[in-house]
Amino acid sequence: MSPRLSVIVSTYDRPRALRLVLEGYTRSRFQDFEVIVADDGSTDETAQVVESFSRESPFPVKHVWQPHRGFRLAAARNLAVRAAGGSVLVFTDGDCIPFPDSLRWHADRCAPLRAQAGNRCLLSEDETARILAGRDDLPALSEAVRRRERPRLLRLKGRNRLYSLTGLKARPKLLTANAAVHREDFDRANGFDERFVGWGCEDEDLARRLRRSGVKVLDATLESLVIHLFHPVEESHRPNARSGDNYRYFKRGVFLTRPLKGLCPRAVETLTLEFVGEVPPGLASLTPSPGAATATPEVSLLFSKKRLFAPRMHGEVPLHFSTGREPQTPSELYAVLRERL
Repeated sequence: MSPRLSVIVSTYDRPRALRLVLEGYTRSRFQDFEVIVADDGSTDETAQVVESFSRESPFPVKHVWQPHRGFRLAAARNLAVRAAGGSVLVFTDGDCIPFPDSLRWHADRCAPLRAQAGNRCLLSEDETARILAGRDDLPALSEAVRRRERPRLLRLKGRNRLYSLTGLKARPKLLTANAAVHREDFDRANGFDERFVGWGCEDEDLARRLRRSGVKVLDATLESLVIHLFHPVEESHRPNARSGDNYRYFKRGVFLTRPLKGLCPRAVETLTLEFVGEVPPGLASLTPSPGAATATPEVSLLFSKKRLFAPRMHGEVPLHFSTGREPQTPSELYAVLRERL
């Protein structure tokens, strides 16, 4: 029988932290779940930690691994989802130790068209060192950290509500250090976009695509918590989050709800296209026959001299081709789509 939750724990070369995270799930008050370790190419004893733990674990544990070719968190998580059996996917990291009631909130509230954003309590570098060395009692420290972090989390909860009511920002943020998404919604959005390589933005991208497809993100800032162990900043995050390729890709302005390089790779030839304006003769074979039923377009292609007062386009991604610069054949068009999407 399939579990209710599949907990996707991402990791790379932090076996001691991963062991503490896995042990944390043995204290969960919710029991109907499996854990899948999404390994981004660890070369240390991570596999041994997972194998050893799985022999004594009260819940099923799986280990999926991909070769390490840079920071490929999106790809690692998609790989883990392909091995998942639960109807609800819980995303977290191998340095985030759950509180005992964390999974219960995700299990009770996450449903089709209802994702949920949990949050985290941050440990200092010194506290993390003591926990990893076994010098502090984790349950006792957990409650002390929860009390310490509560004022910050209360303020965040208030800001989330304000932004949600006013529509000024999409809140709460669905940060995948602690978040739950129903499998139906994740599949419909085609999972994480694997073009995100390096630190950051892959979870924000998933969140905006989920919202575009009608998913509401519930706020569990105070209810579903994990303890986040301190770690140095990942190299691809330097000097700041807005300096890397991921941020530029995220801010590119147009995006598909179902990315091409996602949970299920898609060929550009399978995109539903809308042709508007004077279509070059060489592309006529791609246009639907008059009166034929067509699906809602993903990409609208406008062929015209001017953009001002152009015909209305219905696709998620509008692309304009000026006269004299249009692709003339299907292969040329598909090359443009691969580059821009």
